[in-house]
Parts: sequence; structure tokens; C-alpha cells
Amino acid sequence: MKYTFQDSTEFPVQRDFIQDLQDFLRVSEEVIPLERSAIRTKEENRAGTAILEKRIREIDEFQIEVTGYLEKLTQEVDSEDILEIKNKILETCAATASGKKDENLEELEKETRIARNEIQQLETKILSILSPFFEEGIYGAKHAYSAAVEEKKLIGTQVSSIDSMQYEYDLTFAEDMIKVGDLHELTLPIWVKAGILHKEDKIKKLDVSDFHIMSVEYEGKSLNTVFEDKDGEHKITISADEMAYLILHGDYEISGDEKLAASIDMDSIYELTKKLKKFFDESVESRKLRRVLLEDKNVMDENRVLDCLILIAGIYGKLIKECVERGYTKGEISIKIEEPGGIRTEKYLSSSELLSRLSGIGSEGLELAGTLGVTKT
Repeated sequence: MKYTFQDSTEFPVQRDFIQDLQDFLRVSEEVIPLERSAIRTKEENRAGTAILEKRIREIDEFQIEVTGYLEKLTQEVDSEDILEIKNKILETCAATASGKKDENLEELEKETRIARNEIQQLETKILSILSPFFEEGIYGAKHAYSAAVEEKKLIGTQVSSIDSMQYEYDLTFAEDMIKVGDLHELTLPIWVKAGILHKEDKIKKLDVSDFHIMSVEYEGKSLNTVFEDKDGEHKITISADEMAYLILHGDYEISGDEKLAASIDMDSIYELTKKLKKFFDESVESRKLRRVLLEDKNVMDENRVLDCLILIAGIYGKLIKECVERGYTKGEISIKIEEPGGIRTEKYLSSSELLSRLSGIGSEGLELAGTLGVTKT
């Protein structure tokens, strides 16, 4: 697919922008009311907590006042009967106060637990709605990937960022474990002792195709991977960027040894690293959004999901402006799509529809509309 503006100028992002814009609308319509509910639940819980904590303080203060008053009242009293009455009153007061405090503490814990569960359910739902949209809908984001074997299973993470926002995914893969040979056959030169009478260092080609890939880290043009044989006798580390490759056998640098380096099949190394980079696109079975940060703070804790949407709206707003400027129909956001067979189609979304749907969300939607640049129709 090739995407262009209506005047056939190439679109800056080769994606179906109209579909992404519609997805952005849907996500906003779904998550903003959920965030409102979470905020309301937190506020109600804070108010309820304040009332119960005040009750507990009042009980403590009353008990202190009663104790002080009786102690003062009986300061000059020698009568055992009266002192016994005083002690009985204090015991009853202490027991009743303790019981009432326990009741209020139990109520406090109950309300806090209910609120926490409600908030957790809302936040889980918000993340599940954002998850598929965040995968591809945030233009210009930078991505870092990692995978490692834990309990004989390869699990991964994706950390993406744009401006002050960072979002993280848990990744699961189609296979629990993969071998080097599943991606590309590879042998590496190593030094071994050989000879019957006199042991000499000789170069041996070590076939690592059957080694398990234990970890991979990939960001930008840099990649680091570790793979081992099943006995853990041999460990290979490859670090690569656009400038150079570093290859280790254990702690020994193969790539830094002139004789060994000359025997390295760099074409195979290149193919392996290329396929490892593609691995995070082609072999990921599922992605689950686990956390979103804004200015290094959890957006769920800080009630800042709307701010994340505003950030995305800022990116989309620039494209909307250019779509309208390059379009032929006033107030229409349109793109052209050219399919592989040469078939051309157009997709559009009117600014009025966009504004209408965002207005339906409330003040938050109007703020998004302003950031998108569709406040005027």
C-alpha cells in the first residue's frame, strides 16, 4: 500500500491515517469516561477515609479527656470505693473506645479494599483499550525490545517512547524456545588444543546452530544477543551496531583475535542479526500493555490518560492540518490509497463529524478537538 495526500504528495506516515484517526476517536470515547470513573472513585474513597479517620481521632481525644477528667476529679480521693468506680469507668471507656475504633478501622479497610478493586478493574480496562491502538497508532515513537529465557520459556518486553511519554508491553512469542539455526545456520571459529604427542592451539569451527538463544536486546541499530549450548559449556555473545560487531566465546573476544576474525563468516553473522531484529515483528504472538508513564510517573496513578491522548492529538493535528490544506473539499480530512495492483481509492473523515463525536465526550473531548485543530467547521 502507498498512502498520499489528496494532491498525490506522499503521506509522511505510510499508514491508513483515516483509520487511525477513527481508532483514536473510539479509544477516546471509551477511556475518558473510564478515567472519570476512576477519578470519582478515588475522590469518594479519600472523602470516606477522611471521615473515618476523623471519627477515630475523636474517639482517641474523648478517651484522653475522660481519663484526664477522672484522674483530676479523684486526685485527692482516698476512698477505695470511689477509686474502684473510677477504674471501672476507665476500663469500660477504654474497652468501648477500642471496640468503636476497631469498627471504624474495619470499615476503613473495607471501603479502601473495595475502592482499590474498582480502580484496578478500571485501569486494567483502560490499558486493554489503549493496548492495540498504542501498538501502531503513535507516529514517531522509538522502540526498544528485549527477550530472555525464564524457566525454559522466552518472554519479552517492549519499551516505547515519544516526547515525555513511555509505554511498556509484555511480549509472548510463538515458540517457547528458539535455536540459532531456526533463524540462520552459523559456525564460529574458536581455539582448541589438538595433537597426540604435542598439544597445539588450532582453530576449530564450532557449529552453534543448535544453541538456544538465551537473550536478545534490540534498540535502533544496536543489537545484543547471547546463546548457549544445552550443557552450558559454550556461551556466545554477539553485540552489533551500524559500525562494528563484537563476538565473544565465553569471555574471549573472537572478533578481536586477528586469526580467528579472518575465519568468521560475516555474511552469516549479518543474516542472523537481521533476522533477530525481525524476530520482534514476526514471532511475537501477543502484546499486552502493562504500564504507561508520563514525565516518569504512572498515568493511572496520576489520572493523566487524557494528557497522553492530548500528546497523540498534537501529532495527529499536524497531519490533519496538512490534509485539509492539500485537499479539494473544505473541512474534509482525506487521503489517497494506492494498492499493489495500481487501484486507487480515497478515504476521508469530515471535520464536523470529528468535532461532533469529540464534543459528545464532554470538556475533555473539546480539549482534544482543539489540539487536533477541528474546533471550527
